[in-house]
Amino acid sequence: MALSGPGVPPFRDVVILTQFYAPEPGAPQVRLAALARELARRGARVRVITGMPNYPDGRIQPGYRGRLTMREDVAGVPVRRVWLYAAAGRGSLHRLLGYLSFTLAAAPALLLGRRPDLVFVEAQPLTLALPAWLLGVLRGVPWIYNTPDLQVELAGEAGWIAARPLLALARRLEAFLMGRALAVTTVTRAFLEHFARTRGVPAERLCFLPNGADVAWLRPLPRDAALAARLGVDGRRVVTYAGTHAPYQGLEVLVQAAARLRHRRDVAVLIVGRGPERERLVAAARTAALDNVLFRDVPFADMPRLMSVSDLFVATLRDFPSARGMRLSKAVPPLACGVPVVYAGDDEMAALIEREGCGVRVPPGRPDLLADAIARLVDDPERRRAMGRRGRALAERAFAWPALVDAWLAQVAALRGAGGAVGARAGAG
Repeated sequence: MALSGPGVPPFRDVVILTQFYAPEPGAPQVRLAALARELARRGARVRVITGMPNYPDGRIQPGYRGRLTMREDVAGVPVRRVWLYAAAGRGSLHRLLGYLSFTLAAAPALLLGRRPDLVFVEAQPLTLALPAWLLGVLRGVPWIYNTPDLQVELAGEAGWIAARPLLALARRLEAFLMGRALAVTTVTRAFLEHFARTRGVPAERLCFLPNGADVAWLRPLPRDAALAARLGVDGRRVVTYAGTHAPYQGLEVLVQAAARLRHRRDVAVLIVGRGPERERLVAAARTAALDNVLFRDVPFADMPRLMSVSDLFVATLRDFPSARGMRLSKAVPPLACGVPVVYAGDDEMAALIEREGCGVRVPPGRPDLLADAIARLVDDPERRRAMGRRGRALAERAFAWPALVDAWLAQVAALRGAGGAVGARAGAG
């Protein structure tokens, strides 16, 4: 039986099906953990089916190795983990094998488990929606297809899938699956428009659930002198990047900008995180003898402390067509913590930051302009403080998880109420 009332989930028992989940870092992991937490707070019984944590290094974390399946509790949410081929950062073939292995391993956990009222699928890869569709066919369970980007287009543009027939097949499969879901959810307005135009999804079945922030936790703090000393940035202006080092981000532009700032002994460029591009970035900084670039590891749990020692935050994104509809979630924590953002990209988040006056937008792939923007803000503390205040206000207004989830639930509830045939559509062959 469904619960009812404002902000209450229209489904009592919800399964979140995702290959990636906490304690792994990354925007989907943070978003899904927040969704699970918010649904549980509103009275839903939430379960997660996911893989053994291995992202972004492509190695299953200690404590999870050598297991086919296990159960645990993550922040009060029951989590069922299944084996997968850990392949993050190992190339296209290994990535494909990793995706398929999890789809095959997760299917029995979903199909043979307790019947839920709703399945929320993080359809990365898109094949992960197949078990949810099959559950709809066999047991009439409605399901939601969620995707954080244009994965098929991105695979072609980034060269992960070169064969055009395979790309065409992926587009048809995605359109098929989207057409059978209760709703299609994504993180930007541009992506909603894209799926309506290219996948034929009716506008009324497109739902908006952007990346958000825990603004009570991510907040401005006094400068953490102990952390600054440990990171080796004490007494310097700190320009920070924190997040996964992935190819689509084009982080080399930050290293190149740092080379143009090497004469500024008062400025340190702090690059935090891991990912498939880290070794290449470290090598580039070493080859250029950039002693102003520091690579460090700081857990996401320390993000407010990290932001307290950061004077600026830099986000970067390569210039390719499918990137222009993105909203890089890594810009949200600094905004919430009152840190201005220099955004080297051309997407929805870049436009939002520029419009709200909480940072500076520069064209992608231009290290000269990025270095100039960094230098200007480093030398203008009053402007930084004003941008930081506006960024915090924006985060409270537009990125707080409770409000985002309430708005999303209202969209889903409207679909549920309007569609007595939803279960039939979700299970249609």
